[in-house]
Amino acid sequence: MNPKISTQSDKKIKMYVYHLLMPLLLLMVSKFSVVPNLNWISAYIIVGGANAITFSWVSEHVILFKMHKEYFWTYAFVLLLTSFLISVGYDLFGLYGLPVFFGVLAITALMGIESGTAAAITLSTIAAVSGNGNFKLFSMYAIASIGAIFLTKRLDKRFDFSKAALWNSLISVAMVFAMNSAFSPFELQFKSLFLAGINPFVSMVLILGVLPYIEYLSRIYSNMGLIELGNLGHPLVKQLLTKAPGTYFHSVMLSNMCESAAQRIGANYVLARIGPYFHDIGKIKRPEFFAENQQDSNPHDSISPMMNYLVIASHVKYGEELSRSSRLPLLVEDMIKEHHGTRMVSFFYQKALSENLKVSPDDFRYPGPKPRTKESGIVMLADSCEAAVRSLKSPSLPKIQNTVEEVVNKIYNERQLDDSSLTLRDIDQIVEEFSKVLFAMHKKRIEYPKTTQEVEKVIKIAKM
Repeated sequence: MNPKISTQSDKKIKMYVYHLLMPLLLLMVSKFSVVPNLNWISAYIIVGGANAITFSWVSEHVILFKMHKEYFWTYAFVLLLTSFLISVGYDLFGLYGLPVFFGVLAITALMGIESGTAAAITLSTIAAVSGNGNFKLFSMYAIASIGAIFLTKRLDKRFDFSKAALWNSLISVAMVFAMNSAFSPFELQFKSLFLAGINPFVSMVLILGVLPYIEYLSRIYSNMGLIELGNLGHPLVKQLLTKAPGTYFHSVMLSNMCESAAQRIGANYVLARIGPYFHDIGKIKRPEFFAENQQDSNPHDSISPMMNYLVIASHVKYGEELSRSSRLPLLVEDMIKEHHGTRMVSFFYQKALSENLKVSPDDFRYPGPKPRTKESGIVMLADSCEAAVRSLKSPSLPKIQNTVEEVVNKIYNERQLDDSSLTLRDIDQIVEEFSKVLFAMHKKRIEYPKTTQEVEKVIKIAKM
């Protein structure tokens, strides 16, 4: 049997089990009961339908769910945790104290607006079922949650979480007032407005406390978590600075290039800035084999071309191992694996040919895979462009731009960007940003005039 067909059938079976079992688990958790009863049949159908439609859409349209199974399990876990909190909120505070926004905000921060919108539909359906089929509850929680995450757009800082909670609060209060005024003018109570207004802020506080644990366990990081990770104080980055300083400064330059390019094309600039710090951490193991860390001797001269290739390619595998042992984010680990794609180490391939060795290009390729996200594609392009521009003598803006275009065209023609979702327009804008940043980095400084006055040697005096 074809293993690919077998894998696809296994995935389908898992999906069917998820669609059948997940609604039952959600109901058990939200009802505080492990014994289903006949009254659950309609609720099961409603929750199951909402969950099946939203999750099917997310798993099809959000590529991260196809790349890593951790996204599936984390999404399901947050839904179950929020369902439990909904049952607690219902018992303690009633219909307007259900922390739907807890799950929506958590999934949006970790997986993006599309996933957060899907979660809002499912969790709002559970809230409506908890309220005995109250459609007004579904409308309020769904509209307030989706409206808040779309109005906030990015969740990079704690203030962004506060802003999302404020939008949710304002929309919720307005909807409670409008719905009760329209349908039940004598039932409008201050308590309902207060609970609807304070509920999103309670959810936000809970998220800020729980999110670091979810990030560590799942290795799916919010932008806020990535920013905390990328302060250059991480043990791996410190090791890179001490053991492979040339690689460290190369990584910092890449970070600036990638952040600028990602901002220009609307990609996740936080991930594009943090990922390059770690993309070459595998060079910690044998730093002397990489040109940027060499001083006088070159250890490659004393070994065969095939061994040269194996040593160079091994930094990707070792970087992946370090990433897993240090629990770096999954998307950062992807950059470590993908920043060379399946490209060829052409220098040592040509060296092998010059020594009349019987080799093929495939013997000298990196293991891959090719970049699967825009951010990973940007890192691949930046890595090659920075190295190429560094070798230029007297780099001017036209020289730099021509070199960047040549490198990018070569990578594109090698079909390394096919899976990255980068469009030709994106690539054109990336070339412009890289050229500007690299020119600024290599711009010559003016030479300061030397003074004729003798300067007192303070440093030597201090050492006496």
